[in-house]
Amino acid sequence: MEMVVQGMTCEHCVMRVEKAMLSTGKTRYISVDLATDKVSFLKEEDLELNEVVKSIELYSYKVIKS
Repeated sequence: MEMVVQGMTCEHCVMRVEKAMLSTGKTRYISVDLATDKVSFLKEEDLELNEVVKSIELYSYKVIKS
């Protein structure tokens, strides 16, 4: 899966997004590209994408699904 996460400005932001995604307990192989705002990852089938989005938006980032 891939999505765009707006609002990240530094490596700390990258770590927060990774932490948020890991908090779902059902995401793996998370790759966050700060330069392009793209986040790539694998998720378990029973995890709804909205759960991932909500976990990221709790940190005040904006998620654009692609």
